[in-house]
Amino acid sequence: MNGNAPVPPHGRLRAGAMHLLRVAGHPLLLGGALALWLALGRGDLALLATLAAMLLLMELLERIVPAWPEWRLGAVAKLRLLGVYLFGLVVSTALLAGYDALLPAALEPLRARAGALPWPRSWPWLAQALVLYFASDFIYYWVHRAIHGSALLWRLTGHGFHHGFHRPHAINAGSNHPFELVLIVLPLVLLAALTGAPGEAVGAAGLLLLVNSMLAHSNLDLATPGFSLLFTASHQHRRHHSAVFEESNSNYACAAIVWDRLFGTYSEGPVAQTGIGGPQPPIWRMYLLPFREPDGADTVATRARDGDGRA
Repeated sequence: MNGNAPVPPHGRLRAGAMHLLRVAGHPLLLGGALALWLALGRGDLALLATLAAMLLLMELLERIVPAWPEWRLGAVAKLRLLGVYLFGLVVSTALLAGYDALLPAALEPLRARAGALPWPRSWPWLAQALVLYFASDFIYYWVHRAIHGSALLWRLTGHGFHHGFHRPHAINAGSNHPFELVLIVLPLVLLAALTGAPGEAVGAAGLLLLVNSMLAHSNLDLATPGFSLLFTASHQHRRHHSAVFEESNSNYACAAIVWDRLFGTYSEGPVAQTGIGGPQPPIWRMYLLPFREPDGADTVATRARDGDGRA
């Protein structure tokens, strides 16, 4: 084949789209999600509609310009993941309702003694939302890091469920064991209850956290210069899902990669495969991972069980 042959127009268009997505897609997609949520009225239904629209858009992009074409999932696999996502959404909604009912009263003595945490109410609501975004992921960074360092916490949270999937896509952002959802939804709710932050800022922070989680798990090439110093991008979080144990014990912040950079847990590099080692278990089997991990798995729990001092 002649190496100097002209590139066909559709080839140039595809290359241009991939370059634009790489250098600008991350902030554009986050900003687009926020704009849609605002346009739809900022309520719970607006949040659900925005999440659905973003999932559909990312599904389209993952088909057209995937970071790893060989990682494309078939329709059946996507439907199974959609079922997991919807189940997790129902559980998360119930947990949020429970927290809303119980947390204010439970935290009232603490707030009465110490006063509400100082909150920049005079700031624009988007700036307040970003404070909540980074602060809530700061909390979960340490929770997530502890889970990866403790066989007991790994099993109690069922975190192996989230890591068990090969070839993650945007929809894998919702692939969590119900045991772990108890912790995932807590940081933002806890901060909102302690600070009394306005609902608009809390809603925007929640939306940004959810959409960035989709982007971080997506099969897209997102590496916006400067932006990926602060916000977790797909290539960074893909590293965290690596089937290589040492590689997966890094990049714990799913939303704000700046915490990994500051606390020495950041890493970069190509990822050949994701998962917990061995074949991907059936989804029904992954719900049982807190109780028994499959042969061939390499996790902090299996290393503790086998007496492997490397964990």
